[in-house]
Amino acid sequence: MPNDKMVEQELLLILEEAIKEEIASAARYRRGEKLATHPEMKSMFKKLTEEEVMHEQALKERYYAIKKKLGLKLMHDQ
Repeated sequence: MPNDKMVEQELLLILEEAIKEEIASAARYRRGEKLATHPEMKSMFKKLTEEEVMHEQALKERYYAIKKKLGLKLMHDQ
């Protein structure tokens, strides 16, 4: 059975991967917005970009909260 520290380290890895995916998605949608000629398509890609940026920020908040908690546990265990 994994301990809390191991679980939190695995969660950090998952969040790191998810953050990278959100950044890549936002870049892809920005490219779509630049290429689109129809206003509705431009608007759709812009909205998708904004959503990915919000997802990235939410994931980063959780990532840093877990990292801080893990760091405090490591300091406390010493």
